[in-house]
This record gives sequence, C-alpha cells and structure tokens, in this order.
Amino acid sequence: MPRTFISQLNGGTTIDEIFLIQNKDLRTTKNGSLYIQAQLSDRTGMIDARMWDASNPFFESLGDDSFLRIKGRTEIYQNKIQLIIKHISKTNQEDIKLDDYLPSTEQDVNKMFSELKQIVGSIKQPHLSDLLNLFFSDKDFCKGFCSAPAAVQYHHAFLGGLLEHTLSVAKLGDTIAPLYPELNRDLLICGIMLHDIGKISELCYEKNFHYSDEGQLIGHLISGVLMVEEKAKQIEGFPKTLLDLIRHLILSHHGEYEWGSPKLPMTLEALTLHYLDNIDAKIHAFNKEISGDKDPSDNWTKYNRMFERKLFKKSQDYA
Repeated sequence: MPRTFISQLNGGTTIDEIFLIQNKDLRTTKNGSLYIQAQLSDRTGMIDARMWDASNPFFESLGDDSFLRIKGRTEIYQNKIQLIIKHISKTNQEDIKLDDYLPSTEQDVNKMFSELKQIVGSIKQPHLSDLLNLFFSDKDFCKGFCSAPAAVQYHHAFLGGLLEHTLSVAKLGDTIAPLYPELNRDLLICGIMLHDIGKISELCYEKNFHYSDEGQLIGHLISGVLMVEEKAKQIEGFPKTLLDLIRHLILSHHGEYEWGSPKLPMTLEALTLHYLDNIDAKIHAFNKEISGDKDPSDNWTKYNRMFERKLFKKSQDYA
C-alpha cells in the first residue's frame, strides 16, 4: 500500500505512517498536564503534531530515534493542518526507505551509474584508467557516490545529486573535448569524475542535509585530494606530475578564491572543468527556481538572491 505523504494530507485524515522526527519536546499545558510537541517530516514537507496526556517515562522511552511510527488524525487548527497523535512507537531500520523522507533524484540511479561507468571505461591513459577503476570498483565508495547529494541547498541538493551532477558534467566534457583538440580529453574526464568525490564525506544525508565534522573542518576539495592520493599509492609507477594535475583539477574547480578555490585554474583542463561544472550547477539552480515558482500567471520569478535578479520563466513558450 503506497504511503500517504504530508503534501497529500487534509483535515480529518487518519494516519499510520513512519515519519522523520525533526524535533520533539515534552511540554506542560496550563492545567499542568504533559503533552508532546513534535515536528514531523517526509520528502514533501513538514507538519506540526501533538500528543496529549503524555508522561515523562513514555517520552524518555522514545529516545533520540530519528524515525518513529505515528498513528493519529489530522485536524485544521487556526487555518493550518496539524496532526493529533494517538500512538507513537519505534520502528525497524529495514522499514525505512530514506528517499521517502529526503528529496531524491528523479532519474534512474542504476541507469545513470551505468552511463557513468561507460564513460569511465573509455579512458585510454593507463594510469588514469587504473585510478578511476579503483574508485568505481570500490563498493563502499560507489554506495556513497550514488547516494550523496551534491550540495546542501545550492544545486542538486537531493539523494543521488552527486551522481546526477557528475554524469551531466561528464557528458558536457565528452561533447566539448572533440571541439578543442588541445584538451587532454582523458585528463579532463578523470578530473570531472573525481572533482566532487569529497562530497561523500563532506555532507551528511541520513536525516537531513548538513555538513559533517570533516566537511566543516576540511571541506570536499581537500578530502577529495586525500582520497585520490590514497588510491594513487596503490598504482605502481603513477607519475607524480600526472597526480599533481589531477590534484590541481580538484583544488581549482571552484574557479575563484572567493568561491573557496585554494588555487585558480592553471591548465586548460582545469579551466574547462570549472566552467562545465558551473554551467551544470547554474542551469540546475535556474530550472529549480522556475519549477518551484508558485505564481504561474507571472512571467517572472521573485527576486533570486543567488542570481541577484528576477528570472524570466517563459522562454520555452517561444520554441
């Protein structure tokens, strides 16, 4: 039976679902009785919830679990839907489908990963091919690479976002390389595949999207370089200058000091990677702003702080 999502709820809906618990508190009413105040969420939104006639032992028994099964009924209070909880219970990890609670790619993950592996397989330079194969034959790495978002909120901020973004940039690189024979195509594609791998450890995505301790202290550029160095040590005779070029691709791909790049792009491949990465991120963010706009009658979005302008929504109408 398909689950009922928060966006589908109306007043008077009976609920028996597992929710992601954003926060919960034990509070006291004016007459001194205890109740639980909570915020529940899934991938479609958030809802306030209350459980009357609670007790401190019951509240403590719930612990710090992120996911709980909630039974209750919705009602309209002050023109807003809230959930009155009748029963709360713990749930088994195997009952939790993470993409029910966090935004997820709309693309087929297996198909995207297969496409990515095909591009990886086209690399002819033996050291670069060996390096990429070490990464993409590592089951733990692949699991994180296919699950991680590419950002907390800027672009591709959803499960599978890192894979979707990397594949898009790789396709751009594959398209542009034949147009510029001066480009080292294999080096460019390798840099594209590895430029954001540090996001796997920089970001947490079990309950919500936020930065890990490693992400705050080190960041994905340095983490990515360290990951590459570890794999390169396993390849006999890996040329130092080639390793430096890959490290430079990762360290410089943000393109500007003020965007967090410790180095500016100083090779043709690094410059190309920066612009291709930026193109994909900007186009995704642009489309997200338009698709999320809530006034279809207006040709323009609200002022967008990232782009520092309003965006015109109707250019496709003139195709």
